[in-house]
This record gives sequence, C-alpha cells and structure tokens, in this order.
Amino acid sequence: MAPAEAAVRTDEALILQPAIDGRPPHPLPAVAAQRAATMSTLDGDVITHGVAALRGTAEAWTATLAHLDQPGAVATAYFARGIREVMLSLNDGRAARARFVGTSFAPGADRTCELRGLEPLRHAAAA
Repeated sequence: MAPAEAAVRTDEALILQPAIDGRPPHPLPAVAAQRAATMSTLDGDVITHGVAALRGTAEAWTATLAHLDQPGAVATAYFARGIREVMLSLNDGRAARARFVGTSFAPGADRTCELRGLEPLRHAAAA
C-alpha cells in the first residue's frame, strides 16, 4: 500500500506531499508569499533584517533572504566571525536554526542570502 498523500494548497499550485504519521505536512507559503524576517546569531545578536521567501514545508525548508538592511553584516558574520549557523525568525512568530548556503552581492542588484533549515520552523514556546 502506498504511503498516504496529502494535498497541500499553495498560492501557485496544488502539490501532493507524503503525509507524516497520517497527518499532512505543514505547508509554507509559496515563494511568491514573503515574510519579514530577522537573521541573528545563535546567541541572539541581530545580523540583519530582510524579507524571506520560503520554499518547502515547515519541517524541510530553504529560504532566500533579500532586501537586507545590513547586507555587509552577512559577509562580516560569515568571513570575519566564522558564523555558519544562524537563527531565522519570521514575523509570524516561527523561528529555526539555519545554515548559510550562499550569498549574492552582485553590483547594482539586490543583495541576498540563501539559507537551508537545520530544524523545523516552529512557534516559540510560551514562557
């Protein structure tokens, strides 16, 4: 018997994804849907703010962070401070650790940062 599949509706298409433990995966918005986000160190020091375009599910995701308010801070964090893992916090309250995958600093173009999630995006636990 094939694993159960769940229909996940995005703004762009209907995608079939395997269900996890009989529950449908938690979809992220389509890439066209973007969220304000903050990238910080694992210790909580803010690196930059920007707009995150998310792909995947809350359990397995990647993001492009664009419109960075401090684009030079990304290069400084990576090259000068040796930071490879960061925390991405979304304006909807979800956050997760992520790893730098790449950056784009082409002259005259928007500076972007590519991230790969290392853990599921979750809402912060109530204190």
